[in-house]
Amino acid sequence: MDLERKLERWEKEGFIDQVAVKKILTFENQQPKPTKLPLLLIIGLIFFSLAVFSFIAANWQVMPALLKIGLVQLLMWMFYGFGYLAERKNFGRAIIFRLIGLAMFGASIIVTVQAFHFSVSNSILPWAIFIVTLAHYFYWRQFPYALIAFIAGAFVLMMSIPTMSWFEWGCFLAVTLAWFYFSHIDSSMVFSWSLLFASGLMLWILVDYETILWPIWTLFTLVFLLLSVPEKERLLGSLSLVVGAFQLVVYLTVRGAMDLSIPEINLVESISLLVVSVGVLVLTYLRFQSITWISVLGAVGLLLFDDTAIALAIVAEIVALAYLVIAHRQDRPLTFGFVYFIAVQFVLYFIYAWERLDMSLFFLVGAILLFVLSGIAWYVNRKKAGVAT
Repeated sequence: MDLERKLERWEKEGFIDQVAVKKILTFENQQPKPTKLPLLLIIGLIFFSLAVFSFIAANWQVMPALLKIGLVQLLMWMFYGFGYLAERKNFGRAIIFRLIGLAMFGASIIVTVQAFHFSVSNSILPWAIFIVTLAHYFYWRQFPYALIAFIAGAFVLMMSIPTMSWFEWGCFLAVTLAWFYFSHIDSSMVFSWSLLFASGLMLWILVDYETILWPIWTLFTLVFLLLSVPEKERLLGSLSLVVGAFQLVVYLTVRGAMDLSIPEINLVESISLLVVSVGVLVLTYLRFQSITWISVLGAVGLLLFDDTAIALAIVAEIVALAYLVIAHRQDRPLTFGFVYFIAVQFVLYFIYAWERLDMSLFFLVGAILLFVLSGIAWYVNRKKAGVAT
């Protein structure tokens, strides 16, 4: 038994004594053991379920609409009942039965919509599953419900793309904000934050104003959410950095590879974004220094006026190098910095050097430049250390 081997090892190391070992073993042996269903009973239940579903499938077309809905509802409540018994009697996994019951709930809505020829253009189905799954999550606080709620929320947004109104957008924002604020597990907070970011992108549809800077405005707005959950700075800060880095790479790619029309890049908006980024810089520097980097995105609006995208490329390169250097000096993980740096190099190659330089020569020049910069940094640090000594 793994527990006995661990206790024996801890006793040899002197962490616990023999008396503690006996108490722990006695306590664990008194715990109720999960009840296992007999194998033949499980096989019988599987065959019985297949027989029931086969009979329903064979006669589905001739069944009245109310009977179809009733059968699906009956299955839903049956599986929820199995989940309740599994939790009370300690057999099987209650969450599996509840997930099947949740699937039957979605199926009942689909059957109702099809039977009475209701329109699904207003995304009734994903909204219903979204709300019900969130209710499951807030009651049981388990990861699968958060994942399904995220998928349903994404479907709400995707199905509402042609017809979303301000009312529906406001409802979605309110529900997702409540989910974010009352989340207790990290994965749930990441899912809700992602839906909040996606809801910001929906402004492309709602607002009668064409701009390519909505993603940056949305990211800056979400920074202020950290004020309500400062203890999640590490989690949400990392997420904000990933999204911000991805945005900078995308803007560099689009500006370098496409001819953006200047009317889509409003000078007043670009200056406003830069001013707001100064506020974001001050806030993040004082409260959340790990995400100060995202304030660089405030200059993107002005940098997009450069048709050659050279200024944007220089900013992306400097940010990538600076992040690596500072992270290295602070003994922080470098994986994200390296991935971002390599992504920037590939983008620069495909934009500027695809038809001019061989890939190996391009990266060789980049390596030489990095070696030169590393040598300069090493010399400066050595000289400072000598002066200090």
